[in-house]
Amino acid sequence: MDTKVLVIDDEESLAALVKAVLEGEGYKVAKAADGKEGLKAFYTFRPELVVLDVLMPAMDGWQVLERIREVSETPVIMLTALGQEHQIVKGLKGGAADYMVKPFRTAELVARVEAALRKSHAAPDSNDYHDAALRVDFPRHEVYFRGERLDLSPREFRLLGVLVKNAGKVMTATNLLDQCWGEGEGGAESLRVYIGYLRKKLLDDARRPSVIETVREFGYRYCPPSG
Repeated sequence: MDTKVLVIDDEESLAALVKAVLEGEGYKVAKAADGKEGLKAFYTFRPELVVLDVLMPAMDGWQVLERIREVSETPVIMLTALGQEHQIVKGLKGGAADYMVKPFRTAELVARVEAALRKSHAAPDSNDYHDAALRVDFPRHEVYFRGERLDLSPREFRLLGVLVKNAGKVMTATNLLDQCWGEGEGGAESLRVYIGYLRKKLLDDARRPSVIETVREFGYRYCPPSG
């Protein structure tokens, strides 16, 4: 089995247990010890499912779930000590595929992982964006422009993902910064720099206009090319 699972939990013994259990079922498993490390691993490891704790340093599980949902429909199972009804509802409404409360039965976790993966694989293929020139495979974090694969950093991928999911709409700088940098992070100059990086990678012919348009005093817009 080549299915990859990412476990994000700052409790080392529990993360190791989940890793051992899932590897015993044939999954390929990576683990991360906090939210920021987990988000980085999400982009590099490219899992097909994430097992995610909530109470973690650096970045909590709610924030990690929100960031994942901005760019991917990869199923996320919340595995946490937070078991009150409003917390479970928050997780499910936030886009989690399932929610389990610690302590848990390992056999039940395996069954829920299998169920979440079956549902994900059976869903219509809505995890790609494509137009005449660009294809973005969100679960695999792969981008192809005019048939050639692009090498994007995690932030470039996240920024492009937000733009193409809102193709034709003007996205304000504030909105892009909140979604791609996080509240209180980055600034207008940093955004301009990353927009510039993307434009260089998405401009294969100097005679063609950039697919990322600057709308003066408003923000940026992804304009799908006609050919």
